[in-house]
Amino acid sequence: MAGIVSVLSVVVQSVGSPALVVGGITILLYLIYQVFYQGGKKYPPGPTGLPVFGSVFSLLLTKRQQHEVVNEWSHKYGPIFAFKMLGTRVYVLTDPGLVSDAFHSSPDINDRMSMAIADEITGRPNNGLVASVGEVWKEHRRFFLTVFKKIDSGVIRFEEIIGSEVERFLKEVEKKDGESFDPCNAINVGVANIITRLVTGVNYDHEDKDFQHLIDCSDRIFQIMGPAGLFTLIPILAKIPSPVKTEITNLSLEILKMVRKSIEIHKTEFDPEEPARDFISCYLKEMHRRKEENDPGTFDDINLLTSSFDALMGGWETSTTAISWMTFTLAAHPEAQRRVRQEILDVVGSDRFPRFSDRRSMPITEATLAECTRLRPAAAIHIPHIASRDCKLGGYDVTKGSAITTDLWYLALSPNLWKDPQDFKPERFLDAEGQFNKKLEPLPFGYGKRVCPGEQLARMEIFVFVTYLLQNFSLTLPEGAPTSNSGKHGLTNKPNPFKINAKKI
Repeated sequence: MAGIVSVLSVVVQSVGSPALVVGGITILLYLIYQVFYQGGKKYPPGPTGLPVFGSVFSLLLTKRQQHEVVNEWSHKYGPIFAFKMLGTRVYVLTDPGLVSDAFHSSPDINDRMSMAIADEITGRPNNGLVASVGEVWKEHRRFFLTVFKKIDSGVIRFEEIIGSEVERFLKEVEKKDGESFDPCNAINVGVANIITRLVTGVNYDHEDKDFQHLIDCSDRIFQIMGPAGLFTLIPILAKIPSPVKTEITNLSLEILKMVRKSIEIHKTEFDPEEPARDFISCYLKEMHRRKEENDPGTFDDINLLTSSFDALMGGWETSTTAISWMTFTLAAHPEAQRRVRQEILDVVGSDRFPRFSDRRSMPITEATLAECTRLRPAAAIHIPHIASRDCKLGGYDVTKGSAITTDLWYLALSPNLWKDPQDFKPERFLDAEGQFNKKLEPLPFGYGKRVCPGEQLARMEIFVFVTYLLQNFSLTLPEGAPTSNSGKHGLTNKPNPFKINAKKI
């Protein structure tokens, strides 16, 4: 229902003035042209949809969630299909080989949809990492990887920061003294404090008003954008004024105000000879180095601001969602907990917390985390790539500007790819020698050159949260509580509210 309200509000706002009416007519004529001009191209099968609107109403006027409709199409049309949403053709891939071809091998399917709100806020297009293209994206991706990929070294002590916050989380769990509680808010606050520390250098008190305001703004943005789902792919809707767009803009400005304040403090204290302590100081050092070499490239104040925003938001929601799902899933499977706990005892012992490097000797734990991720993906549909030019995929034509995505729900849960996909079986990720087979793991962090540069950071957060928790507590669901959770689907797949019991070991 919220998705319907969001889209209808956009439509209502779009006819508020004669200029917008003229613009609307122009857009309509363009869409009609797009619908009826095929140019002899060969497109994959898919739902026919309506003239001009395409499959908008199939996704909008239904009681089912969007991913359920797309998943039905995945089973019906096969490894590659396409549908139209107003002027945008969306290609959906459900075959691992095609996914690899599209995102690893094709140089023409690596762009992202421009974010109209971000462009308006900054006063120019193509900034940061998440939605940038061309040289901006290439330079900033390389930079992000230098900061976030090699997390076992460097002066930013990732594991120490994560471990400290998870220890704080464990204290909160212990205060429950075995009583039922919902762990998701505490997980959200913990992950939020980790990423804000890594980006800004500030370790917040959980009761800090600025920190709580940041959490509220972020939660609200994802709450609003969630019901929109695939409708965020339609550039036309992103450009039309609406109450939804206004609220997202205002919330983003609030977060950017906090980030900008942190940047100004960093600039005041900046010493190029001092080691970087967080993402912002790493960026300032890069800007200084490039200035000294008279080669600034795309590194400037606007990209510093938007990159910090991207790092903050990108490193928050999906990690929170993944850890929340794992907590629920493990509470519903005490035997899996027992096996992981025994492996922790065998490899780590009880005198210290597990370290991320221990994972190489913990195949049962790795397999259990992978199975939790497979059974409940943090996102049902991958953030789409955009074709930068006309190209071919799976023998079909892909036109410039089309969106290409994967049905992660299908890849994780289809009986065509997995035996007994609804059953929780961590052993499916163990080979004949009992070692973790990472090649079988569904990829929740994206594919190809656009894979999340913070993947290793997210894996560390997940590993530390889960192993610390299971080393110290035995989790169960309250008596009579359901052992399944359908979740709330939007940009991410969040679990519905649940409670657990945590018994100190």
